[in-house]
Amino acid sequence: MRKIERSNRVSGVSANALVMPIVIILSVLHILIIAVIVMINTSSSNLSTIMRNAGQYTQEATSLLAGSSLLSETASNYVLMPLTENGEVNVMPLQAYANELAQPRRGEDVLALFRSHKINPEEMELLENATQSADYMLDAQLHAISLVRSVYPLPEMKPLTDIPRVELTEEELAMTDEQRLAAARTLILGSVYGMNKQSVSQNVNGCVGVMQSTSERMAAQLSRRIAMLRIILWVITISIVIVLIVTFATLYRQLLSPLGRFVTLIPEDVPLDETRGFREVRLVAAAYNDVLTRRNALDNILRSAAETDALTNLPNRYRFEQYLLESESSGYSMAVLLFDVNFLKQTNDTKGHLAGDRLLRTAADCISSCFGENCFRFGGDEFAAIVKDCTPEAIEDMVKRFEEAEKAQNVSISLGYAYAEEVGQTSFQKLLDEADQKMYAQKKEMHTHQS
Repeated sequence: MRKIERSNRVSGVSANALVMPIVIILSVLHILIIAVIVMINTSSSNLSTIMRNAGQYTQEATSLLAGSSLLSETASNYVLMPLTENGEVNVMPLQAYANELAQPRRGEDVLALFRSHKINPEEMELLENATQSADYMLDAQLHAISLVRSVYPLPEMKPLTDIPRVELTEEELAMTDEQRLAAARTLILGSVYGMNKQSVSQNVNGCVGVMQSTSERMAAQLSRRIAMLRIILWVITISIVIVLIVTFATLYRQLLSPLGRFVTLIPEDVPLDETRGFREVRLVAAAYNDVLTRRNALDNILRSAAETDALTNLPNRYRFEQYLLESESSGYSMAVLLFDVNFLKQTNDTKGHLAGDRLLRTAADCISSCFGENCFRFGGDEFAAIVKDCTPEAIEDMVKRFEEAEKAQNVSISLGYAYAEEVGQTSFQKLLDEADQKMYAQKKEMHTHQS
């Protein structure tokens, strides 16, 4: 029942109620971090692929222009100078021509590569136009070489034999050698050949420009995406740090700090604050306060039992000694009075112990009513009283009232007291000894008169 009452009176947020939301928030943030990192890696990989492909595609496209230019140059050199200065066939340009012709950078080869790359239609159209012009130039070159070869036969040697031969028409066969050489030069140096040569250069450069522009645009998009993802990653990371800081601050304020205060306050036996901290901390404080309240109540009961005389309800000798220890040693006056109840043994022997107990209670009432709250029973028939900040005249008046109370209550009590104007100038023990001597002197005098 007490546990239920304690739970009802304690409010506050439970620590368990915060655990699951914090775990969920941190889990979601960590999942987002993993997802963002994966997206950054994917985007970076795509960016690297785009840059690598851009370089590769540019190289492959320009290879068409480079090959076409080399074929055109070597073919022109041969057609314009078919013989060396020694009158021999000029095979050097043809050897370079044959070697280049064997390289896989002809029109169809390049087109096949780009079809596998799946470039956009605009780039493919420009490349196809360049290929058509390059093929026309190649046909014109082979035709011109065949015309020159009909005039100056080539030696049967590799790689010259690999150069394809073009069958001459009957009209060309009917031409003279000079006419065939002139026709060959027209094929290589003519305006149509020049336009196709220019077309190859323009289309290849246009294709390269479009590819570079496309790759730069895609790279810029991916770079912006990566930058944005990095910002998101930083935001999530900072959010995690903030959540951890807030969590730690909350735990410190609502858990660690209250518990730290408890550790300091518990040894001092003071109540704990039930209004701060998590609900669990408040329940601990409430439970401790309940225990402290019960313990204090029990201590009060035990202290009262230990310091109070059960018969007269006056403080006992132990409390008297504690009172003297707690009193200051100087700065005030004090009177110490000692009492001894007369005829207690005679009353017990003749009238019984109950009558003796009544006698003691009557004596206690007389003493406490005349000398104030600081009255004590030493045990048996002995009592004491302490009066602070008093004058000798005031003590004499109290003694007179006490003697009158004795007569009114029909009791006989021997009294002796000692007075000190300044407590610091004497000791409690001297005052007690002096009061004790006077009390026994009065008691002796009383017995002398009775005998």
